[in-house]
Amino acid sequence: MVTNALSPMRVVEALQDRVSARDLIEVMSSGQGSVGNNEKGGHEVYRGTKAALNMYMRSYAARRARDTRALLLMAPGCIRTQLGGPDAPLSMEETMPDIVTVLLSQIGTPGLRYLDRYGKTVP
Repeated sequence: MVTNALSPMRVVEALQDRVSARDLIEVMSSGQGSVGNNEKGGHEVYRGTKAALNMYMRSYAARRARDTRALLLMAPGCIRTQLGGPDAPLSMEETMPDIVTVLLSQIGTPGLRYLDRYGKTVP
C-alpha cells in the first residue's frame, strides 16, 4: 500500500505546484487496479493497492475540479520487469513509445482519465 498508493500520492501532493496549469500529472496504475475488469481474481493485494491509488487520484481530481492540468492513471500492460516476470509479453523497449505517445496526447486536456498504453479508457 505504501509503495503503490500512498507514496505516489504523497509525491503528487508535494510536487503539484511544480506542474504548470497546461501540463500533466500522471501516475502509474495497472489494469489490475480496475474493479470493473476484475473477472478472474488473484493478486488481490496488488489489485487492491492499485485500486486504492485509482481512488486516491479520483479524490485528488475531485478536490481540484477547476484544475486545468491533465491527470492520468496509466495502465501500461504486463511488461517484462521484476514484477511482470520473464514471461510477460512486452519489453520495456516495446512499451515505452506507446506510453509516451499517450502521455503527450493528454497534455492540455483537463481532468482525470484512466488509460492503457494505447490510449483506451480502462473501466
